[in-house]
Amino acid sequence: MMINVDGVILAAGKSSRMGRANKVLANLGGRLLLEIAVEKMSPQVDTLVINGDPALCGEQALADRIEGFQGPLMGLYTALLSEQLSRADYLMMVPCDGPFLPENLVAELYQQIVQADADIACVRYQGFAQPTFSLWHKRALPDIEQLLLVEKNGGFKPLLQSLNAVYLDWPEREPSPFFNINTPEDLALAEKLLCP
Repeated sequence: MMINVDGVILAAGKSSRMGRANKVLANLGGRLLLEIAVEKMSPQVDTLVINGDPALCGEQALADRIEGFQGPLMGLYTALLSEQLSRADYLMMVPCDGPFLPENLVAELYQQIVQADADIACVRYQGFAQPTFSLWHKRALPDIEQLLLVEKNGGFKPLLQSLNAVYLDWPEREPSPFFNINTPEDLALAEKLLCP
């Protein structure tokens, strides 16, 4: 069944706060964080790609189009240019370090973006936008390219302001569905939340 949404898992970050190991290889409940992300996202999208170092994430992974860390927007841009994607109109972006990702995330954001004919549907949790958990219409590619390559800006804020963006206020629950693992302490906390 065609869902009309492709997905990209962002796994190209430097993981500088994790200490010596890259968070892609971090273990949670006996599984790699990247494996958990793939398992949660695969059923929600037509085609799933990983933006990351092929040496760490597997040879199918898409390395950033432009070298030198540019942040998550570069991951989105890299995925949008990939020939691995399907003909779906939308691309869902999630980080590799969000192990409590909701199983209905794509469906809920898709409903919002289609209803509003928006360029971006972004999760808002506890009043804060979560741009790394967002759904993009693929027509936004030229705007992303302009921001990254011409204006040399790797942030989401300008696009959320200039494009037609809708926000989905996600209900609060424990653990937070958008909990990010950035440090060894976060990983230990996630382990406790997973196996209380």
